[in-house]
Amino acid sequence: MVRLTRWLTGWVEFSCKGDGGKSERFLTLASRSGILLWGIRKQGENGVLCRCRAADYEFFRPFAARTGARLHLCSRHGLCFRLRFFGRRKGMTAGLALAVVLLWLLSGKYWVITVQGDTNIPTETLLAAAREEGLYTGADRSSINTHELSRVLRDRFPQLSWLSVNTDGCTAQLCLEEGTPKPQDEDSDTPANLLASADGKIKSIDVFSGTAMVQPGDGVIEGQLLISGIVESETGSNHAVFARGKVVAETRREFTAKIPMEQIERKKTGETLVRESVLFFGLRFPVTLRKAPEGLWEKETEDSPLTLLQTPLPVSRYREVWSRYEEVSRTLTEEEAQSLAWDAVLLQQREMLGKTGRVVSQEWKTGVEDGVFHLTVRAVCEEEIGVTQEIVVESGETG
Repeated sequence: MVRLTRWLTGWVEFSCKGDGGKSERFLTLASRSGILLWGIRKQGENGVLCRCRAADYEFFRPFAARTGARLHLCSRHGLCFRLRFFGRRKGMTAGLALAVVLLWLLSGKYWVITVQGDTNIPTETLLAAAREEGLYTGADRSSINTHELSRVLRDRFPQLSWLSVNTDGCTAQLCLEEGTPKPQDEDSDTPANLLASADGKIKSIDVFSGTAMVQPGDGVIEGQLLISGIVESETGSNHAVFARGKVVAETRREFTAKIPMEQIERKKTGETLVRESVLFFGLRFPVTLRKAPEGLWEKETEDSPLTLLQTPLPVSRYREVWSRYEEVSRTLTEEEAQSLAWDAVLLQQREMLGKTGRVVSQEWKTGVEDGVFHLTVRAVCEEEIGVTQEIVVESGETG
């Protein structure tokens, strides 16, 4: 504690020389004055080295004059002399202060964001989604809740079986794995029935929990009860459960598509414009001073970060390539229009029937009316038609 106090207040080391016992007489006067000296040691035949508080050094000069000794200041130590050193070097002081402030500010942000994992989702798409949710180069570390961000991104990309946001200092990493999405967890404590989502004829029924209300071969209508959540126990009492099961039915669906025969197509003219800039710690510094073009242009971007030992740095080259195009009107042939219409119908079938459904047979008709190609498909399908509906129990009023 004494050493710390001395360093904060500052101390000096000086020599006192004089023949004929002058240095000894100087020490005698100094000790009688009550001013503290320490670290006293002999220097040569006629001198001594002493230490004292920096503020007390001037009080020893009268003693030296009375005894005829010679004082020589050897060294200065302590905080006050350090500050005086930087005070004489204002540029160095300002640079050091700026470095400390920048280090403090930059350490509170994310500067490197990477994606790790095997997925068909483009890295640019994942980083763009993370940016929309607040994670980007230069984002405040305190503003990011990694658990909440992981959940939001999993909801945005259901094809991912696992995704987490891991952080290490100023680096954030999206770790993910693509696979078969897990079915949504059903609340087994909530009683529910399984109802028909469409009219059809039951082909098969598998009951996992609940009571089957239909059998294969039965015809059902939309909204009809397929599996009841009310189960009778062995003792004859009823209790409600969450009905689960797989009910496959033969359904009849109609799909339509309309394709205008006059199509507006984009055709590149060959004219391009390139804009380049440097991204430095989240700030963009343009290299080319060209404005973004207006009108019929398409933009492609490329972000190439610098790396050090295979680690991306928060410095990258950002490049925009703008391509000019023109809109050209073209009349489709019936074969081209029919191909586009079938693409639209197949997309509707995939969305409506899901991965487990299929088209058993279908018939269609086509025609052109008022410049629009029409395709109508009537299909016999097999699909799972069970949908969950919660059982609402109304409590009676008591008076």
